[in-house]
Amino acid sequence: MEIVDLAVRIALVVATTVLFGIIFLAYLRARNRKMLLISIGFGIFFVHALITIPELFNEAYKIALGENAHLLFHLIGLIFILAGILKD
Repeated sequence: MEIVDLAVRIALVVATTVLFGIIFLAYLRARNRKMLLISIGFGIFFVHALITIPELFNEAYKIALGENAHLLFHLIGLIFILAGILKD
């Protein structure tokens, strides 16, 4: 794995972590169902990012997730975010 690819993926994991932290803190402040749904969506992105961290450093830890499984994680997360945005 190239150093640039590794740096970009680590930066994306850090960005996802920061975004989830901000959204979760907003949920803790507001405590409504809308923010809960949005927080769950970003939480799914956060868990997906955490699952892919070990394979960045060692190919032996590569999880057998195909491209469709990654897209499924993203779709589920986006559905929760969309449901939160449309909740009113």
